[in-house]
Amino acid sequence: MSKDQVPFYKIPDAPASVAAGAILGRLVDAIGFRFRWAVEGMVDADLAYKPAPDCMTHAELILHIHDLLLSTARNAALPPGGPLSETSSCEQMISGVLDLSSRLSLRFKKMSNSDLAACTPGLWNMINGPLADCLTHIGQILSWRRLAGSPPAPADLFRGLPPAGG
Repeated sequence: MSKDQVPFYKIPDAPASVAAGAILGRLVDAIGFRFRWAVEGMVDADLAYKPAPDCMTHAELILHIHDLLLSTARNAALPPGGPLSETSSCEQMISGVLDLSSRLSLRFKKMSNSDLAACTPGLWNMINGPLADCLTHIGQILSWRRLAGSPPAPADLFRGLPPAGG
């Protein structure tokens, strides 16, 4: 699969309307895009890296992001997909997060305001809880990669475009 066929090579076009589901879907698009470019070029050997003994490894961060998205998917009544574990390969972990992000984005974009209002623990908790936490941990992955001397090429986060030459 070429780089531009991997989900979130670039952020999809903006939704045609401003509705709660479209906004949540776009937030998940941003998470998928930022994650995709934060982990670009990672290999199995990178999974064990952590900058200090009390920090999570790359593998633990990726699995935690997946778990955060899973909790959001459960609240949105989306089937979880395949399980991931610390024995999963780097490629499996990355693809699991990207697949779940893609499916979750589509799910939100199809939900009406009343569908979202029925979600437990609710729309607001999904935003300030697991979805915001995903962004924190994606930032940690980027920081860990810089500390390890293997930073990924910087994507254009504001316009949702791949790195120049990406």
